[in-house]
Order: sequence, then C-alpha cells, then structure tokens
Amino acid sequence: MKPDMIVSWDKHLKHGNLWRVEIELPMQDAPEDEKQFLTVEVDVVAPNSDLASYIVATMYPDYESLSCSERPLSS
Repeated sequence: MKPDMIVSWDKHLKHGNLWRVEIELPMQDAPEDEKQFLTVEVDVVAPNSDLASYIVATMYPDYESLSCSERPLSS
C-alpha cells in the first residue's frame, strides 16, 4: 500500500504544529537511594500546547514536573 500524501516533520514545523514539552522523570536505583531527576525534552506534533502536554503526560505518567512553551517550535 502506498500513501497518497506524506506530511513531513518540516510541514508540521512550518504550520506551527510542533511543541517542545519538558518533563522531569524520577530516577532511583534502589528504594533506599535518594531520588534523582532526569530532565527530558519531548517534541510532539499537536495542534496546541494543551494537547501536546496531555500526550506527554500520558506517555510518561510518572513525571515529577511538566512544562510546555506557549509558542510552537519554529524553524
């Protein structure tokens, strides 16, 4: 099966549908170890920042904190 159209990452970027969401994930080797945090940036295709945040929160439900820019990524 061959697609009729492919929407590339560049097209999403051009149309303002790419968002960068930053999360902090807890990292702990053993229960008695002190909790450390890993900062991760996730680029998401979405029509707005609320949906981008929701997608990342669903993908990484154990996040400690989450923030999303008010503006989409631009080239």
